[in-house]
Amino acid sequence: MVALDNYAMFGSGRVSRLRLSLAPLVSAIALGAIALVLAAIVMRGFAENGFRLGSQWAWRYTFFVFFAAMVAEPLGRLAARFTSFNWPESLSRKLVWGFCASYGVYLLSVFLPSVIRLSGGATLMVLFGASVVAVMALTAAPLKRLGGTMLIGERTRRAMLGTAFVYFLCCYSVMALARISGPHRPDAFYDISISLMLVALFVRFADRWFRQHPSQQALEAA
Repeated sequence: MVALDNYAMFGSGRVSRLRLSLAPLVSAIALGAIALVLAAIVMRGFAENGFRLGSQWAWRYTFFVFFAAMVAEPLGRLAARFTSFNWPESLSRKLVWGFCASYGVYLLSVFLPSVIRLSGGATLMVLFGASVVAVMALTAAPLKRLGGTMLIGERTRRAMLGTAFVYFLCCYSVMALARISGPHRPDAFYDISISLMLVALFVRFADRWFRQHPSQQALEAA
């Protein structure tokens, strides 16, 4: 939870030179997931095999979006310590929404085959996954009352988003470890995924350490 500190999700306070709008970014990420699912269905046919391959591709695609959301702003702040480039403000928060959108496409690709032949396990998994991504989406860009006050307190918001992040971190990491250690065919994706999860944790730990130990130049400027 220390490494998954959610300071990155709510902006870095810098004035950014590069701007990425929320709607186009999220739409592009979601369309990428849809394109992968449709390509798999075209390759394997509109049947269980096609949806299985499509959900697999969507799952792997959402992993890379999740990784990007974890490291975007922490890595940007680390890079800004040595360069003059200002990282896009609230990029991680926008990528969280993109992750939620692409994960929703994945859940849909899992659920649609079950509509024809209803599966209780798949339905429960889809409902639970949808609940978790809804929590992530709402806490990454929290709703406000008409008066401008937050519906959810800052500490509660951070705790909820951090818990959701830990859940998906465990999902990708545990699945990768199980696949690597179990009797499965070799698949480089799982080696890459567990390695990238470790890289993400290292980047976030480094970002937190530098924020707690500012440079001498920053201290003199203050």
